[in-house]
Amino acid sequence: MRLTKMEDKFKRAVIIGSGEDVPGEAPIIAKDTLVIAADGGLKQAYQWGLTPDYLLGDFDSLDLGREQIDLPADRIIRFPVEKDQTDLELAVDFALARGVDEIILTGAWGGSISHSLGNLELLYLLAQKQIQAEIITNSARIYTVKGELKLELPTDSRISLVPLSETAAGVTTKGLYYPLRDAVVAKGSTWTIGNKTVEKCIQISCTSGILIAVVELKNPR
Repeated sequence: MRLTKMEDKFKRAVIIGSGEDVPGEAPIIAKDTLVIAADGGLKQAYQWGLTPDYLLGDFDSLDLGREQIDLPADRIIRFPVEKDQTDLELAVDFALARGVDEIILTGAWGGSISHSLGNLELLYLLAQKQIQAEIITNSARIYTVKGELKLELPTDSRISLVPLSETAAGVTTKGLYYPLRDAVVAKGSTWTIGNKTVEKCIQISCTSGILIAVVELKNPR
């Protein structure tokens, strides 16, 4: 079991929630990656063969008395059931307090529709804080775009842009079949849904506002 120290510095956090739409394999965990299980996300972590650095939540979907938890007591943080934040948001706050500048959310989609939609709001919150964030599911990757995003993807990958802010202005793309140049993308429109890549290296940028780029995987598990 990997056991980090309180004084360790982390660049990235992987937060595992209890959503049902998860990839077949765990995200890559580097030495400078903080791993947090939010409530029932512990079960998914164990399925991947991961022991998280911390477990937190109200434990309404995880029975601490029954689960075999391979963590010291000081790595388990319990919150009341009646609270103003979801377990995943609490995990995000915990990661930010540790100084990370990139957060990957998995187990953040599927199951509860309200929680899935709420997790898109977490992406918006993180983008406002200049934190690069993404949601990883079995069939898609959801990235935030505030400023510029560069990705390497197989050609002919399906990609869609959705504004999280009321508008995203100055939207410009490179490497997409339907190019955008200094465009304004507003909520309530679907015209940036269903694009595709024509180059392996693509760029998406905006001068104001926040977008998400949804990349659909061709061969999910």
